[in-house]
Amino acid sequence: MKPRAKSALLALAAVAPVHALAPPQEAQLQYRVSQYQENDMPANRVASGSTERYQISVQQLQWQTPVAGQWLLNMQGSYETLSGASPLQTFENSSGQSEVIMSGASIDESRQDAQLQLTRYFSNSTLGGGLYYSGENDYQALAWNLAGSLELWSGMTTLNAGISQSDDRLNPSDSSLSVNRQLADDQSRKRQEGYLGISQILNKYELLQLTLGYSQSSGYLSDPYRNIDLRPDNRDAQTLSLMYRFFMKPWDGAAHWNYRFYHDSWGVDSHTLELRWYQNLGRYWRATLGSRLYRQQAADFYSLASTASGNAQSNDARLSAYGAITLELGVDLLWSQALQFSISGQNYRSRESWGRDGSKAPEAPALVNYQLLSAGILYRY
Repeated sequence: MKPRAKSALLALAAVAPVHALAPPQEAQLQYRVSQYQENDMPANRVASGSTERYQISVQQLQWQTPVAGQWLLNMQGSYETLSGASPLQTFENSSGQSEVIMSGASIDESRQDAQLQLTRYFSNSTLGGGLYYSGENDYQALAWNLAGSLELWSGMTTLNAGISQSDDRLNPSDSSLSVNRQLADDQSRKRQEGYLGISQILNKYELLQLTLGYSQSSGYLSDPYRNIDLRPDNRDAQTLSLMYRFFMKPWDGAAHWNYRFYHDSWGVDSHTLELRWYQNLGRYWRATLGSRLYRQQAADFYSLASTASGNAQSNDARLSAYGAITLELGVDLLWSQALQFSISGQNYRSRESWGRDGSKAPEAPALVNYQLLSAGILYRY
């Protein structure tokens, strides 16, 4: 499948809040533009097709406003244009080296996302819900979520809970080109998620949060654009997330630490560690320096076999054993109480040898390396 935007993925899940349970007293309007660029495939590993990978341009608009003093209305939308080629198959040739069959470059494809969220604030709790829609030429998704929070012990402890569900419909492009695309035409998939969390204010400088999550996916979960891709029609996943926030007054900066463990019924285990430092630079500037380390174990049915076995089988690099490192740098200009500008960049690198199996891991030349640049403006009124 084509890469799903971060905005789309985040909108499907109800994310546990970490802020105080007080409704914002002012409205805000935010616009952001992003450019995502994947590195080209190594030419000596491409058996056929284009070496150019995806380039995505994203425009996002977000507006939120308090309503009647006790409600918060949040509306978001995004528009993406994308072009490039994606892997159709990775296999091991007769010399024992992995090669990739790539698609031809796609042209003038687009995706639209829209989200509506409404939250009611009470004296020591919140309750909210939202709707989300994403549409493109070969994929449509409709999702809803419900989330709530409850403050205890004078607001020092907050309990969070939420559920969400996404119903998706597949209509692969050019279905006549392969049997897999024909089989996937008008198929559906469903994803249900839930989480329970607790956050604790340790003191005026420190905050700790623990969240447990569960998700269940069902339906047509294979990738119809791949030559060999047969996945189980169910996938259960569990997550454990830890979050720590610490403000260092002498330095006028804050450290954000996040850890996430993931396990699913396909045999994939992963660990994610994120570290960010937010540094105030005088009255008007703020810098962000961050890194993310990721490591995962391969799915039970990941295989580089060149022919189908008839059982669950996939050569999707996203299901292989690998590790990844992301470096991030951002700068915010606080022009005034009402106006803020921001710019940020990410550099993502992935390698098989950075995974749990190290140098013994099967090759996955289709792993993605990318750069992401973003710029935005925020206006409060």
